[in-house]
Formats: sequence, structure tokens, C-alpha cells
Amino acid sequence: MRTVLLVQEPSVVTIRAADPRDAAIEICRFNGVGQPAIGVHKLGRGIYLIVSSSTLSIEGVRGDIETIRNDKDEWPEPKPIVVGLEPGASVASLREFLTVAKDISPDD
Repeated sequence: MRTVLLVQEPSVVTIRAADPRDAAIEICRFNGVGQPAIGVHKLGRGIYLIVSSSTLSIEGVRGDIETIRNDKDEWPEPKPIVVGLEPGASVASLREFLTVAKDISPDD
């Protein structure tokens, strides 16, 4: 499962996992590095990706949350407002960010 947080405004976000297999998953910012996902985070405006085994509980996002349950599915074309969340991002670079994650397992 892939979950994208489209943070429009700085947010204090709480992420919880119901499935024990997701205890060590990471949250990755576009053009950033991964960090442990479970817990409380201060997220700046931007695009964040989490790859998990099951549905997560996510609270506090000032923006949108999009999820694709089947990792074989493709992400829809990013809208201009989404691309604008990250300086220097393009439709192609966002598509690559989301597509690369398609083959990642929560165990990686």
C-alpha cells in the first residue's frame, strides 16, 4: 500500500499503524531522506510518501491524503497544484518518485 500526504500548510501529523508489520516503516519526502513514520511529526509544506502493509491512521494533515492499495496500480497524473508543493518538482519527477515506490516493500 502506498500513501501520499499532500501537505498544503505546516502540520503536526500523527501516524499510527494497526499492523505490527508496519512498526518500522518510513516516511519519505520528495527529494528528501526517509525517517521512521510511526509517531508524531512536524511536516512542512510538501509531498510525503509512506509504503506500508496495511491501512494507517493519519491525523493532523493540513492538505490531502491519497492511497493506492494495489501496488500494481499507477498514480494518476499529478495536478499542477500538487507539483507546486515542492520547489523544482515537475510532473515527470513526481511520477518517478511515486513509481519507484511501486516496487518497494515495507520490509525494504
